[in-house]
Amino acid sequence: MADFHSILDAFYLAYAERDAAKAGALYPEDGWHEEVAMSKRRTGREAVAEGLAGFFRMLPDVTWSEEQRILSGRQAAVLYTMRGTFTPRPKEGEEVPQPKTVVLKGLHLFEFSDDGLIGTKDLWNLDSFKQQIA
Repeated sequence: MADFHSILDAFYLAYAERDAAKAGALYPEDGWHEEVAMSKRRTGREAVAEGLAGFFRMLPDVTWSEEQRILSGRQAAVLYTMRGTFTPRPKEGEEVPQPKTVVLKGLHLFEFSDDGLIGTKDLWNLDSFKQQIA
């Protein structure tokens, strides 16, 4: 049986290193990640890594502070605070917009099998994010 705490440690280490490929490699080939606020789900190790790489481009200095970790059976919940600087893309002919600081509380939900990670859900407040980047 997989060591779920070790998987969580590896997950947050990959996030801390902003290494999308390393994070994606934790998922099985048919693994998935769901951004609940955006109603988006990526399926497959490569799709998960690709989505995360885009996120790291948008918030290049992003960090997660793990506040609480709860394991229950084959699931885990991790309450976190995410901090980063949103880097907006300039629109054609416009000045480069100023970067914006973003601080969000969130919750990662993990599902495991005996072999390891199956999938993850990320819950955070979309309205709060939009207000902070406006």
